[in-house]
Amino acid sequence: MYISKLNNGMTVLIQENHANPIVTLDVWVNTGSMNELPEINGVSHFLEHMMFKGTKKRPAGKVDLDIESVGGETNAGTSKDFTHYYVTVASEYVTTGLDVLSDVIMNSTLEPDEVERERQVILEEFKRKQDSPFNSLYDIIHDLAFQSGPYKQSVLGTQESISQLTRAQLMDYYRRYYTPDNMVLVVVGDVKPETLLPEIQKYFGRYRRTAQPFDLPAKPIRWGGPVRRIIEKDKRESYTVMAFPAPGMATPRETIIMDVLTGILGNGRSSRLYQSLREKKQIVSSISASYELAKKPSLFLVFATHEPRNFDAVCEGVLEEIRRVRARRVGARELAKVKKMALNEYYFATETTNGHGFMLGLSYVLSGSEKYERTYLRELNRVSASDVLRAARRYLDPEKMVVATIQPKGAEEPTAEEFPAP
Repeated sequence: MYISKLNNGMTVLIQENHANPIVTLDVWVNTGSMNELPEINGVSHFLEHMMFKGTKKRPAGKVDLDIESVGGETNAGTSKDFTHYYVTVASEYVTTGLDVLSDVIMNSTLEPDEVERERQVILEEFKRKQDSPFNSLYDIIHDLAFQSGPYKQSVLGTQESISQLTRAQLMDYYRRYYTPDNMVLVVVGDVKPETLLPEIQKYFGRYRRTAQPFDLPAKPIRWGGPVRRIIEKDKRESYTVMAFPAPGMATPRETIIMDVLTGILGNGRSSRLYQSLREKKQIVSSISASYELAKKPSLFLVFATHEPRNFDAVCEGVLEEIRRVRARRVGARELAKVKKMALNEYYFATETTNGHGFMLGLSYVLSGSEKYERTYLRELNRVSASDVLRAARRYLDPEKMVVATIQPKGAEEPTAEEFPAP
């Protein structure tokens, strides 16, 4: 991998991949919902919608037309930690990609008509999220799990904040955070660094504004559990999310151990939670686990669907498996299987230029270095049964479990006495 920094402070990562004549250009901005003032919650995501909606030299619609005319594609994403925008084109059109992407990122005009048009799109997205059980529970569980901290706020924002965001607030946030010294450009594909870097300098090096982040109040991370919340909706079954504390990028090796621990507990049909609660006890219709990789300490999550009457049994079943993984070392065969699955997932995730660009950008933005992604597979292979046991005992504390469930209207309310109402 080739790493450079432009004179204006922009970091550039270039990974050659000559398997196919395509290239992905992915700009990562070091800002997300964790950087937002409460009154403008959702501004990062709102800007994501606005970036491809026009610049001084490309009015609305022209950005998409310029990329589509060379057979390319664009996309973007927002999280609590970052926002990123990518363009994928045939390698012969890499300068077109650089021209369009640099223009979009640095020269968006945020036209008032487009702001209002996208506001309605985002409000509709917000409505769809409320109608999606697990998507709505994602925000609820973060709000419950964190009494305070950078990850308490929703990425999408609230209906009120989305409705009240002004163009002036969008522009202020844009000028503060969308600066070269607050960005990383990741390039993956059929390119030569020595040839491409002068082109990158030509298109991105001309911009000189510097980051002026908000003077945000300190947000110490305080855990909110144990606690539960029950929401009634017009659904046929119950949707439950359970959360436990998890490490962040300040301890990078811990995050890789958590990947393995997550695989043991809830990745696929051979995982412990699936085998115990789905196959053996038959008290869930689905169950899985995930770990959120983030800059700051985040969450280990368990997702389950089940009949309302099984709520207590599901909670206890999850805790039973957590106590089990905290009690003794995982066996050598199970550990090897899960590490092999994690290895394959990495290969699948990075087999395309888009996927590899995402992994490189994510790792760099969260850790501040290319080392995490470069050494990930080596560190994964080093994870031992003792590491897994120690991580389970450190992070998956049954006394801290936070639970949120959406159940059908009129269902008998579960007891779950060990989780006092908030």
